[in-house]
Amino acid sequence: MNERQDLDEAVFEELRHIGGDQFAGEIFTLFLDIAPVKIEEAVGGIKRGDLEMIERAIHSLKSSAGHIGAQRLQELCGQIEILATEKNSESLAPLIDQLEETFARARARLEKVRNAATP
Repeated sequence: MNERQDLDEAVFEELRHIGGDQFAGEIFTLFLDIAPVKIEEAVGGIKRGDLEMIERAIHSLKSSAGHIGAQRLQELCGQIEILATEKNSESLAPLIDQLEETFARARARLEKVRNAATP
């Protein structure tokens, strides 16, 4: 999946329609501030073997990713959340790594779209 497919720009346009450029830019800024924290919490959960910590962090990130149209991040979060809920810890670490990589790729695109909206 390329970076354009990682982000549904129609969601961004809908946010702009609902609240204007500044509102849409603020939503993206909040996501860009919160996402790394939630990913780090999930990484910490992996290191501690704390599946509930992973589940909480990822559930929050999944919802936030959906609100801004970050489809690939939302999909990965959904997979991780299911595994954490099912206590399937062996499969979590590779998906968390993939989540970090996907966010790193998407971050530049998210910032570009956000910056285009904010004065």
